[in-house]
Amino acid sequence: MDGIDVALFAIGPGTGAHSSSQSSRSPAQNGSPRLSYELLASELVPFEPAFKRQMERLVASGEASLRQVCLLNSALGEIFAQACQRLIKAAQRKGLDVDLIGSHGQTIWHAPNPGPFFGTTASGTLQLGDPAYIAALTGVTTIGDFRVTDLALGGQGAPLVSFADQVIFGSRSCSDGLALGVLNIGGIANITVIDSRGEAIMAFDTGPGNVLIDEATRLLFDRELDQGGEIAARGKVQQKLLQSLKAHPYLALEPPKTTGREDFGRAFAARYINDWQAADVSAEDIVATLTAFTAESVAMGYSKFVQPRTKLTRLVLGGGGADNKTLLSMLGAAWPDKLEILDHEQFGLSSKFKEALLFALLAYTTYFEIPNNVPACTGAKRKACLGKIVRP
Repeated sequence: MDGIDVALFAIGPGTGAHSSSQSSRSPAQNGSPRLSYELLASELVPFEPAFKRQMERLVASGEASLRQVCLLNSALGEIFAQACQRLIKAAQRKGLDVDLIGSHGQTIWHAPNPGPFFGTTASGTLQLGDPAYIAALTGVTTIGDFRVTDLALGGQGAPLVSFADQVIFGSRSCSDGLALGVLNIGGIANITVIDSRGEAIMAFDTGPGNVLIDEATRLLFDRELDQGGEIAARGKVQQKLLQSLKAHPYLALEPPKTTGREDFGRAFAARYINDWQAADVSAEDIVATLTAFTAESVAMGYSKFVQPRTKLTRLVLGGGGADNKTLLSMLGAAWPDKLEILDHEQFGLSSKFKEALLFALLAYTTYFEIPNNVPACTGAKRKACLGKIVRP
């Protein structure tokens, strides 16, 4: 909910600035189509502060009226459309036409594991920002609501980024015969494992990324984030408190699995922070301990689920957590193997717009009827084209 990442890409069969292997309509050995991609323009469009505060409060509460859900869905659709229009106009001034828009939407609830509901069993995921508004207001065919089909096929609907990781990094693993991990530390941290054949064999959310750290810095220091991990560097990790966090049942669940603010959100952070303050734990120590929790939950996920199948000695790191030096130091210390940390820029890709590229790739492949989920990572019964196509 930081804002809207809007990016314009040229995507096509595998010739261009960056490309993977095989032709666009015949999958590679690892199941990925060969696609070229090039970032042409990009912009970060912030939400209006009052709108952002209200939306954050609504999502954090876990409660919303039908009216709020209805109006937030259309309001976000219009806001996303306006953000797209800014980039479309800039592209048109350069003589570029926009053919497709892929929009993820704003997740307000993710419940991928079936459970009892109204006398039946149900699972679900809900991303708001109706693509019909985007298509109607921009005049561009829009593809959105990407997660639901995977869920309907028994998957988690996440992590969808495993498709982009396989397209982008699969050929790199094939070329040198070494497995590669792709770790994104956003609000939630997720990892994709690309084996030596270039195939995404596993992907899952490891647990919290920046979300608990950000909540702590907001509550304790009135800052949006711990810039560079400076606050955590001044604190001391409280090992007893850290062990209590590491006992969270999500960390022991077998992949495929996903999580979100429903498990590790504002209410979770506030409960622990309040208890620790009452026990006279310093604000700096609280931030340091939550930072260590993110690092160690990532390392635990690797040790417990990945290492028995594939040893990883290199990680491509992205997301806001990549800028937190204290977090990276803790991650290196917790990782059980020798570890080399790489960034997306070393592969010719801006990490800030990787998720935008993901949904551009998903929109492109769905439009041309190329399957784009990765069942080995999401748990779906079969491959499928994700998303709903809305024409203007």
